[in-house]
Amino acid sequence: MKDTKVIILAAGKGSRMQSDLPKVLHKVEGKAMIQHSIDKVRELGIDDIILVVGYKKEMVREAVGDSVKYAVQAEQLGTGHAVMQARPFLEGFDGNVVILYGDMPLINPETIKKLIEARESDDVKGALLTIVLDNPPDFGRIVRDDAGRVLRIVEMKDCSPEELAIKEVNVGMYCFDCQELLAALEGLSNDNAQGEYYLTDVVGIMADKGLTITTVTSDTLEETLGINDPHHLEFAESLADIRYAESLYELIDATLAMQRRS
Repeated sequence: MKDTKVIILAAGKGSRMQSDLPKVLHKVEGKAMIQHSIDKVRELGIDDIILVVGYKKEMVREAVGDSVKYAVQAEQLGTGHAVMQARPFLEGFDGNVVILYGDMPLINPETIKKLIEARESDDVKGALLTIVLDNPPDFGRIVRDDAGRVLRIVEMKDCSPEELAIKEVNVGMYCFDCQELLAALEGLSNDNAQGEYYLTDVVGIMADKGLTITTVTSDTLEETLGINDPHHLEFAESLADIRYAESLYELIDATLAMQRRS
């Protein structure tokens, strides 16, 4: 792989968690969600990690330590704005930039590796993780042309009825060519339903320049789970119970427990 930096977005409060604790410090399997993301990146041998922090940033720094770099998003103006805060660490860098969310503790390191490999093939400038579902959640839709070329990602609140019918959705994991990412960030606008700077708009900006954007399909629903409220947290713990079941009976018990919690 080329030189790779990883940005992990970890600035949000997570008000739906019903807690004053920063969202990414809630624990899954006894470990803070943000630490899961960091550890899985390091499994790939990548040590250049930038956390974008905001809400109770000192608490996050104390929990994670000085083995990563920090960028501060003082105002929550969207995911694109969050990545903009990491620009000082990206200037002059000629390599890959992986972008992850700190509330997705079940991501698979192999999937991150696939994204990087996809970005590095055939002059591709961006790769994003998608999943195809019959009844997709409120994720951004992947809009393609008749030839299958990725044109843009449209956030659910901005979708037309036709776009809402699209089954392929954005999971929220990316790998971009660093310099093309920086150029695209300059073109972001907050003229949308939420008045925010969407990271997803980077894809459309690159595609409009004629750059190639590719996709990697997630192998499992599990790794696409973002933890947004206490129910999601309980569900993630249930998945862990199932994963580590040592017998058929333990698997049945864990599955039934997950159904009860959901």
